[in-house]
Amino acid sequence: MNQLLKGFSHFLSLLFHPLFIIIYVLWLFLIINPYLFPYRNGHQFIAWFMRVFFISVMIPIISILTMYGTGLITSIKMEEKTERIGPLIVTSISYLWLFLNIRTHNAFPSVFSAFVLGAVISLFIAFFINNFSKISLHAVGLGGLLMSVFHLSLSNGRAYSVIKLFGDMSLSIHNLLLLSLIIIVIGAVLSSRLLLKAHRLQDVTGGLIVGIIGQLISIKLF
Repeated sequence: MNQLLKGFSHFLSLLFHPLFIIIYVLWLFLIINPYLFPYRNGHQFIAWFMRVFFISVMIPIISILTMYGTGLITSIKMEEKTERIGPLIVTSISYLWLFLNIRTHNAFPSVFSAFVLGAVISLFIAFFINNFSKISLHAVGLGGLLMSVFHLSLSNGRAYSVIKLFGDMSLSIHNLLLLSLIIIVIGAVLSSRLLLKAHRLQDVTGGLIVGIIGQLISIKLF
């Protein structure tokens, strides 16, 4: 049973890896309020979606694998604080580059641009804290995800979000229920990080706070 739980914890940790959070947020925004994206059904949006994926996911992954291959880091898991320095720098630069590309482009709404800027701010804060403590980057990313969906819910001005399913089918869900489901997922993921002994409770709690603070600063700036 312990092995099964441990395997599931590894699965959750991989599924909600910090590098995937920007894509998850973009997907959530698309299903919650697709009308924010004027080119959501065209080739232009697909091209921009692939650009977001390449900049926010592929460039950091390729960079981390290169660092591992050249011996700059000794483990993909980056269990030591010093091994996280290079990947954090590369990821921060990639996110900043993404923000500069989308902040004035009408293919993306301001709430998504604000989220990306918040992710950049959170990463810089996490980079500083990493010098003293092994902050949970999973928690940083998920804290940002939670705050971004909360921001979108407030921006909609409606108590319910309509999630498009297939064809003409849609699901109407109360924003509080949606946020509750996200909180449950976050709790499961961060519990898995504690179960795997990848972090201590203060690392997880601090990561959530950093992720939320980064988004709050970004919202204030926007």
